[in-house]
Amino acid sequence: MNAIKEAHYNLGIAYLEAGQYSRAVPEFELAVKLDPNFIGAHCALCRAYLQQDELENAGIAITAALKLDAKHQPALLLCGMITDAYYDQGKTYLDDRRYTEAVAAFQKAVALDADLRDSSPEVASEKTHIHVHLGAAYIGLKAYQQAIEALEHALTRDADLVDAHYHLGYAYVEQGEHDKAIPHLERAIAIAPHLKRAHYHLARAYRALGNLEAATNAVTETLRLDPNYQPAHELADTIKQAHYNRGMTHLNSERYSEAVTTFQNAITLDSDFVTAHYNLGLAYLKMEAYRRAIPSLEKTVTLDPNHKAAHHALALAYLGQQELGKARDAARAALKIDADYQPALSLLEAVDPSFTAPEKQGTAQPDPKPPVNPQPEAKSTQEMRYDLGVAYLESKMPAEAIAEFRKAIDVDSDFVAAHVGLGTVYLEMGQLEDAENAAREALRIDANADAARQLLDDIKQTRSDLPQPESVKQAAKPTETSDVQQDLARGLAFLNSRQYEQAAAAFKRVIKADPDSMEAHYGLGQAYLEIGAYDDAKAAAEAALRFNPNHQKARELIQMIAFARNIEKRKKIRKKVLSYAAIVGVIIVVGFVAIRLDIIPSPVSPGPPFLSIAASLEEPSRNGFLDAGETGNIRLTFTNTGGTAQNVEIRFNPSFIAGLRIKTPDPISKLDGNSEKIIRVPITAHKNVKGRSQQLQFQLFGKTGFFGKTKLLATNNFSFKIIPDAPDPIPPRRR
Repeated sequence: MNAIKEAHYNLGIAYLEAGQYSRAVPEFELAVKLDPNFIGAHCALCRAYLQQDELENAGIAITAALKLDAKHQPALLLCGMITDAYYDQGKTYLDDRRYTEAVAAFQKAVALDADLRDSSPEVASEKTHIHVHLGAAYIGLKAYQQAIEALEHALTRDADLVDAHYHLGYAYVEQGEHDKAIPHLERAIAIAPHLKRAHYHLARAYRALGNLEAATNAVTETLRLDPNYQPAHELADTIKQAHYNRGMTHLNSERYSEAVTTFQNAITLDSDFVTAHYNLGLAYLKMEAYRRAIPSLEKTVTLDPNHKAAHHALALAYLGQQELGKARDAARAALKIDADYQPALSLLEAVDPSFTAPEKQGTAQPDPKPPVNPQPEAKSTQEMRYDLGVAYLESKMPAEAIAEFRKAIDVDSDFVAAHVGLGTVYLEMGQLEDAENAAREALRIDANADAARQLLDDIKQTRSDLPQPESVKQAAKPTETSDVQQDLARGLAFLNSRQYEQAAAAFKRVIKADPDSMEAHYGLGQAYLEIGAYDDAKAAAEAALRFNPNHQKARELIQMIAFARNIEKRKKIRKKVLSYAAIVGVIIVVGFVAIRLDIIPSPVSPGPPFLSIAASLEEPSRNGFLDAGETGNIRLTFTNTGGTAQNVEIRFNPSFIAGLRIKTPDPISKLDGNSEKIIRVPITAHKNVKGRSQQLQFQLFGKTGFFGKTKLLATNNFSFKIIPDAPDPIPPRRR
């Protein structure tokens, strides 16, 4: 029976070596049937199936062989070859987007790889890339949870697999678990900074979590890497609009500094975003940062020359800078677009005495003979101040309007229209007592002033619409109320004219007479801030908030105080640093001279490292090839012509090559500048390795100095040839 078994086996071997694999299979099957423990026949049957790409049958045959002897070396090698074949098949399916077939192939590769490791753990190492590609195939099927499990398994074996981090981050984004996605995408970017899709999906994750600033940075980097990447453009438009909407919310809530930051982020994503430039200019205008408002508004009218509101806002910014000629030109530009645009008309009447508003159509005009060379009647100072106040009022700039109306009253205390204008501003601000005082002052000057009477009626109507308190405090004496209001008005006037000491004194008198005056506490905080008394300023602002917790300007004042305090601290630190500058300079000079004279050695190498790699093959047969079953060395020569490199790590790409075993070299702790180092990396070809030309890329990662980040320092592509083992001749049969 043994002779018959051997005959079938030998005949199968003959067919196998002759390339007649379909005829070899039945011979090996008969040999196995005659002797199920014939491990050589099982392995030969596996080879025959493998040559016909019948991976399923090949896997069954080799599994039977390993059950007979789990450490049988030929069976282990064949098992590894089948695993690689399934892996290659899966990658082909994955490239063709046949995700179902890819998953099936990768799963079989995973199962065989697990069997191989169970059979011979001392020689087998898990092929982590199978799990990475399995995860990618699951992503193609949108089976994200299965993808996450496969990719996390790969990372437990190798925490630096860039593909695993990228695919895992993408899967988490698609699952809606954005907080879990971000660390993996950031890790992928740290290893491969040019991976544009990782930046793109990182932007998606940050946007979903509401971190628009980080999303802006990520999508901007994506477009820097690939300006034509359409998904990134679409995402940038979405993030830009979110910035703009948030900026409008801040602007309407009078949180101007936040609005500035948000509009700037929107402009970062679209430099021609007209409405963002316009509202950025408005935010600066509200902050009285006229110099910063002007470029934004100029950009707006450049992008949209017919934006009349931008022309008018630009005129106000120039006015704030006391550039009256430019303010007049900007207002006239607005009127060229719309001749009836009232804000621009009011502003021109204020700054240009020669300006006359156009008459409305349909109005009968007298036809007297015009005088020769008519001259426009020059406006008085108080009239110009009044017109400016009206312009500011119509532009919703109450603080500036109050200042101009008060300047008009200072010039002419009986200027009824200025008192009425002042009362109108106070009414719009909700300061009804101040509004009533201004209206009554106008009526005291002119009892028949209809505008002042109308203003009083409006104030009464507003009061009637307000909820009445259950108890009313005992009214103060008229003289005391009048004194308090006058001191409050003086404080505001001093504040607007930058006389901060006098403003603080006036507000203190108000607080002494009326401790519950929220306006006085807030004004005192502003004055103290300008003086530099930050503790007193904060206390005053907090007192204002106690009376009105919703007073947004008081909250902003506290933020401004903190900001100013930080600036002051930095100035003090800078002074201390400068005090030591001379000593440090002497030390640097002495050290430099000592190094130049070789008294002490140079502590660091100049500049960053500049590495290069040269590779060659050293093999014992000296035929220039790596033979099957042969162990040789890859000779690596590292040359550093720059500064010192720390913790230099050598990596291979691909990290796993079927039929080869390459020993991973230990990291080089230090590679000095202007030096050369040679290491040898052992490489072994399996006995049954296929002949081919093999490509291998070496990558050097290291640090610049002790505190630098690990980054890619150099790469080199190396090619060598592998020669397969020639089969042993068939022994002659005995007759």
